[in-house]
Amino acid sequence: MRELEGLLYEAAGRLSPAHVAALIAHPDAVRSALAVAANVLTLDDKAGSGVEVIGRAEPPRVGAEEAARRMEKSSHAGAPETLLTSDELAERVGLKTRQSAHDWLKKGRILGWRGARRGHVFPAGQLDARGRPFEGLDRVAGLFDDGYAAWVWLTTELSSLDGAKPLTLLSRGEIDRVVKAAEGDRQGDFA
Repeated sequence: MRELEGLLYEAAGRLSPAHVAALIAHPDAVRSALAVAANVLTLDDKAGSGVEVIGRAEPPRVGAEEAARRMEKSSHAGAPETLLTSDELAERVGLKTRQSAHDWLKKGRILGWRGARRGHVFPAGQLDARGRPFEGLDRVAGLFDDGYAAWVWLTTELSSLDGAKPLTLLSRGEIDRVVKAAEGDRQGDFA
């Protein structure tokens, strides 16, 4: 029991005064948390306790390449998404100015959103081999509140489309099928 008291005292010493006060104010929650932890740790688990340790003094550090590899592994398969600036988009589709790209965005012809640094970004994947937005993209874009939400929907495999990505179907000309699925998802059909 003294070992547990020492462990609790040591752990509480790493908490802020506000956190310690919250724990003192809720002794039943502390008792419940300790009981749950004890039950988990006493289970016969050959692969380890299965308990995630949080609040370590120093998180493990990884380099930029390893961080990118881990992010790629935990997010999606394939190459990272190519995002174009308004200048790059204008050049790729043959527009005279970047303002023309913004005009297309306002009219719903293309998808884009505010970038992390400055200005808007536009997914290159919405353009066909000739550098034009996929036909029907404007009909889908108008069904979403913002370009990012529309892009996430377009690039997600959907059960309502037999596991296909809507963008893939748009690229094949299956516009009505994709629009119908988008309308259904917006209404909450999800099937």
